[in-house]
Amino acid sequence: MTIINLMQAYELDKLSKLDITDEEIVQTLHTGDVSIWKERVPNYEFLETLALFQEGEQLFLDAFHGNYRIKYVTLPGIQRLLHLRFQLEEGKDYQLLEAGIQNLTCHEETITNLQRMLSTNWTLSKHVDGTYSIFMK
Repeated sequence: MTIINLMQAYELDKLSKLDITDEEIVQTLHTGDVSIWKERVPNYEFLETLALFQEGEQLFLDAFHGNYRIKYVTLPGIQRLLHLRFQLEEGKDYQLLEAGIQNLTCHEETITNLQRMLSTNWTLSKHVDGTYSIFMK
């Protein structure tokens, strides 16, 4: 499992939605010129993606395919990941509290991916009613 930072997670999510093959992504990263991606996603520089790729192609590919844990994630970071990666919305799919998230409803696959992604300072719990909560340890 690759350990990445929160911005790398955001960038990988945006990159995964650009409908480009792994080969095209790797070719672009080998050149070091990610300007074509910046044109398609103006708010992202993809510099963190480039830095991750420079740590190793296989590490990058593992992370790109979702096999990563985030070094440290904040509650707003979790909320943004829920929206970007899993299309889950506050008020509809979960309730946001000051210290965490409760009443999260989603597929088991999402929970598995989320559990793998969360930094070790968070705990994800399943409740009897089938909902989940995410709170700091």
